[in-house]
Amino acid sequence: MREGEEFEFEIPADHGDLVTVDGYDGRFFMVIGYQLIRNCLPEEAYNEVVYEVLDAVTGEFLEADGEDVEFVTDADHASAYLAENPPEYNEPLPAVDLSDWMIDISNYTGGVTNMAKSERKPTPRELSAKEAEERKAARNEREAQINNLLEIAQWNRKMLDKTNDESYGDRLFAVEAELMKLVDND
Repeated sequence: MREGEEFEFEIPADHGDLVTVDGYDGRFFMVIGYQLIRNCLPEEAYNEVVYEVLDAVTGEFLEADGEDVEFVTDADHASAYLAENPPEYNEPLPAVDLSDWMIDISNYTGGVTNMAKSERKPTPRELSAKEAEERKAARNEREAQINNLLEIAQWNRKMLDKTNDESYGDRLFAVEAELMKLVDND
């Protein structure tokens, strides 16, 4: 583009305006954007307008050359115009089947299992409390074993004193040995 060179574009419709497009009889489109294109060839230079429009009923996107677009009404009156002049569709609106275009992203991401929130790591305080509980449970279990062995030893001692039966003495000796093992492990 040369400095000082000006271009003139004929813009039949602006954003939001209602238009018709050649080849789409009975349908109305809403302008959502347009491109102003300057074509410079060795033999000639010309300007072109390309419209981006949406079907007023189906939302179908279409690009149309400026020469194929005919202004119907401005954006402020588009809704009223459509209410008074509903579009004519000679064929039933096609059902949109996007299944060929859709991708199941769970095949790539691992699905719901990878989307689930991971388990929270315990804090040092929680770990310390858990260890303290485990130590307390172990102490209580050891205390219960010692108390049980002491009761057995006491019963065997009484029976030995009453009967002088050596079998009670042997059992008493075995129980006291077991008690010594538990006490020496500290």
